[in-house]
Amino acid sequence: MSEPGRFPPGRRPALRLTAASRVHSQPDLTMQRVILTGGNGFVGSHLVRTLVAGGVEVHAVANEDHQKLRTILPAEHIHAVRQSPYAAAELVTRLEPDAIFHLAAVYEEPLSIECVQEMVDGNLALGTALLFGASRCPKPAVFINTGTYWQFDTDGQYAPNTVYAATKQAFQDLLLFYERKGFVSAVTLILYDTFGRGDTRSKLWAYLLSLPPGTPVDLSDGQQSIELVAIEDVVEAFLQAARLLASGTPLAPLYSVQAASRGNLRQMVEELNRRADLRLDLRWGAKPYWEGQVLEPWSGPQLPGWSPRIPVLDALVDLARDRPHARRP
Repeated sequence: MSEPGRFPPGRRPALRLTAASRVHSQPDLTMQRVILTGGNGFVGSHLVRTLVAGGVEVHAVANEDHQKLRTILPAEHIHAVRQSPYAAAELVTRLEPDAIFHLAAVYEEPLSIECVQEMVDGNLALGTALLFGASRCPKPAVFINTGTYWQFDTDGQYAPNTVYAATKQAFQDLLLFYERKGFVSAVTLILYDTFGRGDTRSKLWAYLLSLPPGTPVDLSDGQQSIELVAIEDVVEAFLQAARLLASGTPLAPLYSVQAASRGNLRQMVEELNRRADLRLDLRWGAKPYWEGQVLEPWSGPQLPGWSPRIPVLDALVDLARDRPHARRP
């Protein structure tokens, strides 16, 4: 793993985020302008809403599909430049943002040469264009990158389980170069499993809550460890990272946005099935583990000043009460 990053002598932060409010609704933020990628996704859209609620001017770099963003941002703040790295670099140079939140990610399976190209473009070329644009700005921006625990083995050694994870790691190497040159103050947040209201992704937790009672559910043996974090806590991690970088606090290259306690998948699903009265027919061992399954995710360092606050099972049970099949008292 890389040594903790250092800031060039005399660097002055370009961004200030006050930490007076730690609630997860509308935090007290003081910042001017940011660029954000991945804003049409689950995590990104929640982060955009929080920033906008704090009075921040948010510019979203998007691909052709940005329907969710259109409900949050004015059209002139949505920039469809993903297929043009030159346009992305020019946007950064023109806007001179205080911060760049890079959440965009492309994951494709099964692999084809077209899929590989999509991942290289989305996970490597786009971020590199943002960094190049930042290098042409008069002052260094805060840059918060997003990684995945799929990049590592249990001991934290680089061991990508997919081309997706490999491209994410490749970008981290480029990010380190640009930071050492003094163009950005950067950190990477490693995300695990996330959940929350409004999640339309094909994730296990949302799927379980969508099923009517008695539905048979084929699952793996369920012995993998799970790091599940509520979306409100994930958003707060991104904000805290920006606060720290803006204040000039020396940070390591990456931190884990992980759960307060690690759970076994089978135990967590069984507990949710019982507490939320889902009454699902859970068929453990009916499916094999997928080829890239990480049974014991790496547990990395925790971001200073951040910890998850939302009890995961309690929050899942609350979500279950809103499902159409929930029994009413």
